[in-house]
Amino acid sequence: MEQLLQVTKLACIVCQESNSSSILIFCKNCNKLMGLCMEKFTLFQYNNKDTQTHFLFFILIVSSLLLCSCSTISGTASYVADSTGEFISPRGGRADFDLDNGIRFYKQAGLYTGEIVTRVHPTANAPQKPTALFVPLGLVQNSRDHEAVSRGVSRLVYESFLAEQTFATLEYNGYVIPYHAEDMLPVARQKGAEYLVGGVINQYYDGGATGDSRFAMQLYIYQVETGDLMWSLHHSGVLPYKPDSQFGLFKIKNRMPVNPMSTLISVVGGELARLIHYWTDPKEMRQKEIEEHNKSFSGYTDPEAF
Repeated sequence: MEQLLQVTKLACIVCQESNSSSILIFCKNCNKLMGLCMEKFTLFQYNNKDTQTHFLFFILIVSSLLLCSCSTISGTASYVADSTGEFISPRGGRADFDLDNGIRFYKQAGLYTGEIVTRVHPTANAPQKPTALFVPLGLVQNSRDHEAVSRGVSRLVYESFLAEQTFATLEYNGYVIPYHAEDMLPVARQKGAEYLVGGVINQYYDGGATGDSRFAMQLYIYQVETGDLMWSLHHSGVLPYKPDSQFGLFKIKNRMPVNPMSTLISVVGGELARLIHYWTDPKEMRQKEIEEHNKSFSGYTDPEAF
């Protein structure tokens, strides 16, 4: 009975994250009712079997109503941060229930990135947002599909730089794999680019949806006019796989991204692009920081949010 009460209260916590006032009031009332019923239940002392059976049936009905309300939440946030962790459901809620599988909570898989290691960096910011030529990344480890891996990873990192708008113009040149700076600098000069962006893939392990995915890369940025190395950055990340956790009354299912490796590469490339953006246009990045700071507190303007 105590375990059933804990599960029901857990459902209340999840539902209380909803923006729907009706569901919120329903859950608060049910939570109070459950506490009151438990106090009354201790007075029975397990002497009246009929009373115990009726009371247990009542508890199961209330629990089912709470769980059904959780599974039909729509338009809520993707994450719930509370004492139970962060739960997510593909259908808009954080939990669902059916007779075959019982109670299931959904938790998004965690993605972790290391610190960006800077080996070479300029001593001053760029005078204005420059133009650049992006060339494919070379794959260090042996692989039968090294060319396909190089092209696929390079495209994702290139698109991360485009999304961040790190450079005024960033052109992709995918004709040479792997790239060599001495060979590509003349091409960049011919195209009128101010900088050459390239690098190598140090580690590439695609664990798919049932294993750990690991990725590490080295990024180089050259000044085209002089051929000097301006940036040398190393960054890495891991997306570990966690099996589902089975408890007595419920199950926690860990949700992996649809394409774990692509998600990991995009995050690592995006963090590198953001760092370089501070160099190419620091004023724009300060404005972004202000906007993100204001956006992070926009949810607390509602006095009932507390």
